[in-house]
Amino acid sequence: MGDGELTIREAKHDDYAAVIKMASTDTFRDGFDYLPAKFRQYVDDPDVFFSVIESKDDLVVIYIAMLTDDGEALLLKTGRQNPIYHGTGTSRRNRQVLPRTFKDVLLPRCKPTTLLQTVAEGHRVKVRKLILEYVGFWGNDECNFDVMYFQSDVSTILSRLPSNNTTPLPPLTPYQPPDLNRLLPPAFSAAVLPEGRLLVDWDPYKLSESNLKKFVTAGCHILVDSTEPAAKSLSVGQSFITPRGRVYHIDIHCKDETLCKTHIINHVKNACSQYEGMITFCVMVIDKRLKETVLKYCVENLTLSHLPHDHTYSLYETDLTVMAKAAAGIKAKL
Repeated sequence: MGDGELTIREAKHDDYAAVIKMASTDTFRDGFDYLPAKFRQYVDDPDVFFSVIESKDDLVVIYIAMLTDDGEALLLKTGRQNPIYHGTGTSRRNRQVLPRTFKDVLLPRCKPTTLLQTVAEGHRVKVRKLILEYVGFWGNDECNFDVMYFQSDVSTILSRLPSNNTTPLPPLTPYQPPDLNRLLPPAFSAAVLPEGRLLVDWDPYKLSESNLKKFVTAGCHILVDSTEPAAKSLSVGQSFITPRGRVYHIDIHCKDETLCKTHIINHVKNACSQYEGMITFCVMVIDKRLKETVLKYCVENLTLSHLPHDHTYSLYETDLTVMAKAAAGIKAKL
């Protein structure tokens, strides 16, 4: 499929080296880019749409979207632009290709009822304009959540954990399928989850047995408290290598300060039991009131270094009709 000098196609494993050049410490998410670790998984996954826009032999832009919740939702996951094309006027040409991407690549695989979703960083004005306004998300934000970065060496963490864990904390256990009976009631799902969504690696999912099973199979460390008849907290931990080294995500869903601390310390211990060297902990909380709790506990109690990369993200949702109209509008303007 061509558009003048720009051509769009599906990504291949041979694109890995070119994509890595887009994932340096200067180009995306402060260098903590997950794409190098997940590139081959995305290429092979039939539910992931990994589109590459190229000019002659140069990779210019990539876009990634994925079907989630058994096809009930389409998540516009991410995009990257080759740094050498910054400021060259290619953004306008890329937007010319977007409507065709939506029409020919994404829409044929979706149901009429498919929900369209994306997560955007509030401080990235250019991304907000491109994704939210041009694609039809503007004004449809569902929730906000905070992400904080902390770092330390495993040996340093282990040497300090015993003296900083003297206060009794509520017990947590690895998720088991019967726990779903305590997670589905409104006392947990409606009260704790934003719009009933579970955020894993900042991506929204329905809280369901099939999704939790998928996360466990993927190696996620899922913890839940033992409160009856309904749980009060749930967290998901996972790790991967980025251009800045190992990152361990801790996605916390709760409203209780003590439970929040308990989830953090359990995931930190889990990370230290598996890995060596420097680890960056990326802690996500949905309840804004817990942000200060996380900062204080990680720095003062766990003596982790707080990195200057904190961000606030927003979850946006709309429907395919809006997206189709927005795509047609883009084409008409260009």
